[in-house]
Amino acid sequence: MIKTTNSQFGKPMYILNPGDFFASTDDCIIATVTGSCVAVCLYDTIHKLGGMRHIIVPGSIGTESMFTDNLAAQAIASMEYLLGDIVKYGGNRKYLIAKIFGAAYLTDLDSVKDGISMATLRFLHEYFSYERIPVINEDLGGRIRRKIYFMPNSGKIFRKLLKENEDSSEFIKMEQEYIESVKDSTDHYGKVILF
Repeated sequence: MIKTTNSQFGKPMYILNPGDFFASTDDCIIATVTGSCVAVCLYDTIHKLGGMRHIIVPGSIGTESMFTDNLAAQAIASMEYLLGDIVKYGGNRKYLIAKIFGAAYLTDLDSVKDGISMATLRFLHEYFSYERIPVINEDLGGRIRRKIYFMPNSGKIFRKLLKENEDSSEFIKMEQEYIESVKDSTDHYGKVILF
């Protein structure tokens, strides 16, 4: 994550790299770029705070249950870190709403489309359904990357479409490295219990 005070919004900005998360009650901006990954923005509508997670499920989740699959277990742990920070700042899970962006198809390979973007979306929809967190806004799929700007103290989001993937070559490389690292680390997660 990179923090900068020189942003176009005139507020401190926290730029998330693939795999990062950040939550805050401050008047700031949380930003990222998505490709195959998804930016998940959570906002507590009562306590006026929120956070963002840059997440990926790098392969197909088994048909049995997301709670018994290693890839899903890693993704659950990722989401729980963000939820933990939101609660730490005074948020409450029962007042959260979600907005999700990304999961673009940046390759013509059907295996990548089905294995990465679809697995991530399936996981997120099952996860939020289980957690009873309503997803009130989605901007998913397509063939272009997105820049996401989230204001955690108001819940407002600005999205910019990156036509022809302009200005995102470094993020493309970082996202691929992140996907590979997640694949390599899935055996480190055991049974997951949500609470």
